[in-house]
Amino acid sequence: MTQFGCGSLALASRYNHCVLDGAAARDFEKNLAAFTRGDDLVIVPNPDRTIFKARNPPRISHPHHEYSKPSETRDNFFSGGGKRCTNVMHFSTPHNTTHLIHIPPQRIASLKMAALKDGKLKKCTTFHAIAAKVWKARSIATKIHDEVCSTMLFPVDVRRIVVPPVQIGFAGNALVPGCARASVRELKDKEDSYMVRKVQEGVERFDDEYVRSGIDWLEVHRGTPCNENSFSLVAWFRLGLEEDVFSWGKLKYATPVVLKPGLVFLLPGLEGDGGLNICLDLPDDQVDEFHRLLME
Repeated sequence: MTQFGCGSLALASRYNHCVLDGAAARDFEKNLAAFTRGDDLVIVPNPDRTIFKARNPPRISHPHHEYSKPSETRDNFFSGGGKRCTNVMHFSTPHNTTHLIHIPPQRIASLKMAALKDGKLKKCTTFHAIAAKVWKARSIATKIHDEVCSTMLFPVDVRRIVVPPVQIGFAGNALVPGCARASVRELKDKEDSYMVRKVQEGVERFDDEYVRSGIDWLEVHRGTPCNENSFSLVAWFRLGLEEDVFSWGKLKYATPVVLKPGLVFLLPGLEGDGGLNICLDLPDDQVDEFHRLLME
């Protein structure tokens, strides 16, 4: 925690994602805020992870393109910053600058309208529209060949999906990677509704059996999140971290301090703005192309 001039205060925290996910970290922050106000626990932590144990014997009932087997693993972009990743960030270097790109609410609205324009979709959320556009723009900007399959991962909270549902206050990691996959040529040539539908399918495939099958897949193969021509899109704007009230007031802004290669964050805009910020790590020439494609 650092005190700045004019009464500003910066609060930093660090978590191991194998231990707890964003929702659990949000609950921790709520309790921390309550303690600073002199209040009791707001949410009682529940560390029981039994519900996410693999079945015995394991039963893999679905294909799981969101994971890579150890033999397919090269440099894993989840393992640490500063490493060159063979396929995921082939054109990236350990010295890239972290970029923050603002998407105003008008642009978000136009992306959603474009996805619905041909009548092939019944709905399109902000996440669906932004995710599809980021996927296309990043895949092209990083110069992945047209014939290559580009994979976008995005964490799905399965607390309410598994049966029985996870108890309130679960202090663990209940995020499972959803994925959208398509060739770069498809991303270039297909209409907006096609990419959005791919994202929607990545969410809709989740039910209790799919989650259990994925856990069993990991138990058998000891794999990692897919890292073959892929990246992970993390939607922090839905966590609500800015809603916590500490003794010194509400948070003005929440952002990752260190951005690992292969991760793209969707962050909320400033309070009352209604837009989003995209935080990513790319070389300057690639981020210029990414920005151009994002706004076209």
